[in-house]
Amino acid sequence: MKKVPFFFMLIILLMVVAGCGVKSQKNETFKLRVSHPYQVGTLHHHYMEWFDEEIQKRSDGRIELEIYPGSQLMPSDQEIPGVLQGQIDMTHSLSSIAGSFDPIWYFFDLPFLFNYDPNDPLVYMDSRREFIESEKGGKLIAQMAEERGLKILSMGSTDLYATLWTAKESKQIEGVETAKGLKLRTPGGTVAPNTLKAIEASGISIPGTELPTALQQGVVDGLITVPLYLYDNKLPVRTQSMYPFVNYVMPVMISQKKFDELPEDLQEMMIETGKDLQDYSYEKVKEQILTINDRLQEDQGIETYYPTADEIESWKEVTMPVWDIYLESEPRAKELIEEARRLLEKGGV
Repeated sequence: MKKVPFFFMLIILLMVVAGCGVKSQKNETFKLRVSHPYQVGTLHHHYMEWFDEEIQKRSDGRIELEIYPGSQLMPSDQEIPGVLQGQIDMTHSLSSIAGSFDPIWYFFDLPFLFNYDPNDPLVYMDSRREFIESEKGGKLIAQMAEERGLKILSMGSTDLYATLWTAKESKQIEGVETAKGLKLRTPGGTVAPNTLKAIEASGISIPGTELPTALQQGVVDGLITVPLYLYDNKLPVRTQSMYPFVNYVMPVMISQKKFDELPEDLQEMMIETGKDLQDYSYEKVKEQILTINDRLQEDQGIETYYPTADEIESWKEVTMPVWDIYLESEPRAKELIEEARRLLEKGGV
């Protein structure tokens, strides 16, 4: 009987061990803790449920989410630090919240950032999506996030741009001069206050729970917010003006460390599902946004003002210096602004 050389026996042993390792990795399961500040029933939460269903299906049950909505685990401004500290694995955040962690996210608060037509919301939605999918746009922001320990899986949205609303018809905002002296509830951040200053209005920070009373009592004349949100919350306003004052994206973030611990095939699947979530969110918003202004009029008596081309140009001229102010405070945004301007010119704006 011939003896099997030790060298060949060693190779066979290593192959068996490697095979067992792959099999073990394939059988390992993962449960990721997700915290977000939105209530059950919102599009934000629905997106996380959709994402959970998809990754379970695509992984044959090897990975799933444990979702905690409504800031059950921690306040919204602590969720990103919570991801980095390992308290949670993922969050579905908002660009304005992420801006308090990294000011680069306040880029999305710049006015007139994407191509838009006040009469056709799809012009804006397509322009925003083109930027998000651009190497020097959304993908560059995702790269910056990775440098800080966050893997961006998706950058979708739940609404259109934030428009301008007033509680009284007599204070409807039309030309730039009509905004002068108005007190508007601001979404916070560092950019929107500068935009309000540019149009000679003032921003007031008011908790959401106090906003209806503040509008009714004239503490504020109006607010800056997105149309689907306002429709759902039935705030006491009478007019909307279609100016793209603030933009929002809703990044789905996972700890880079946790992501790197996943098997390679699950990493690829999570990235692909994140891309599909962006497309899914686009379609969900599209379903509702095309008729939102008609529904605001019919159901809540809110009149929508569609500015003329000349008025839009006047607003752009007055608010463009806000871009320079932001760039001065956040030099990393230089490439992002250049890309935004390139896409605006490409779209004929």
